This record gives sequence, structure tokens and C-alpha cells, in this order.
Amino acid sequence: MKNRIEALERSSRVLAPILWESNCLDFGHFTLTSGKTSPYYVDLRLLPSHPKLFDTATDMATGLLEEVDLEFDRVCAVPTGGLPLGTLLAHKCESPLTYVRKKGKEHGEEQQIEGELDPGDRVLVVDDLITTGGSILTAIDALRSAGAEVNDCIVLLDRTQGGKENLAREDVKLYKVANIGPLVEELFNLNKISSSMRDEVKNYLQER
Repeated sequence: MKNRIEALERSSRVLAPILWESNCLDFGHFTLTSGKTSPYYVDLRLLPSHPKLFDTATDMATGLLEEVDLEFDRVCAVPTGGLPLGTLLAHKCESPLTYVRKKGKEHGEEQQIEGELDPGDRVLVVDDLITTGGSILTAIDALRSAGAEVNDCIVLLDRTQGGKENLAREDVKLYKVANIGPLVEELFNLNKISSSMRDEVKNYLQER
């Protein structure tokens, strides 16, 4: 357990400058969809606009999967943020790709799951980040309803706001490349943010 925590802190430090250089992180005061405020904002949809950085970040995710020796039959991306990551990760893992719409199409076969999926398939769910895990749980419900076996999920960044615990209640294990706390600490060490901003984010996370 100690080794895994240390490894997570190391990967968080490595990912920090990647997300900073790709403009995926901003600090200040932001109003979230819930109406609550946050001292930082994450938009990982910007990461694929920086191919080399995106490739490195995806290598970190595939490396984590190899490290834990995770076995799965298919990758399922959670649109829209998880779709670029899931696509490249599936390619690197030489695994078939599917993705789940928020709701079924209203035309054609009206399917919610795009791509081939057979009952009993072991599916790895992929998203770019997790907050409470709501969109991931919606995808998991659709996959399980279609007969898939879903026990694992991977993200680049965990905002540590209950997502891991919510997935665990549904018997899904979360793998993550980074946690927001040590990532922000590394940005402070790199002189990218001030000590006051570092402390504000730290206090915000402790209140969650």
C-alpha cells in the first residue's frame, strides 16, 4: 500500500508540468456546474491539442495498467472528455474500443453503446478525470445492463471529491495516474503557482 501511494505521488509530480504546459489547469475562482466555487479549474480536453504531451500522459496510463497487470477484453471511453484518452489507450493496449452515449440515439437502432460488445466481456472504463464519478457510473450501468463485466476504471486525474468511494460502492476499482493534491504541490515547487494559491487549494480539498 505504501509503495502504491509513493508511486502515485511520483506520477502526480510527473503529470503536473504536462498539464501546466498544455494549459489544462487554471487557478483563481471558478463557479462549478453545481453552483459551488473552486480555486482551480481542470480542462483535460485541451491535452490532445498538444500531441507529444498527450502521448506522454497516455503512456503513463498504459504503464499503470501494465504495472498492476490488469486484464480486460475491451476499453470503454466516457464521452466526451474520456474519448480521446480512451481511443489512444485502446490503440496502445491493442484492445477494442467502445464508448457509451449519455442516452441512446433517437434514430437508427437507438443504441447507447457504440462499438462491438459481447455479454461477459471484461470492460475497462476510461475517463480523463473523476470528481464524484457520476458520468462514469452512468456508463457502467449501461455496460452492465448490456451484459458486460465492469470492475475497473482508469483516469488521468482524481479531484479526490468522492469519486473513488462512489465507484467502490458499485464494486469498481479506480486506477489513477495522479491526485490533484500532490500535483498542485509540484506546481508550487516548480514556481508555477504562489504559496497562497497552493494553500487555498489545499484547504479547499480538505473541506471536501
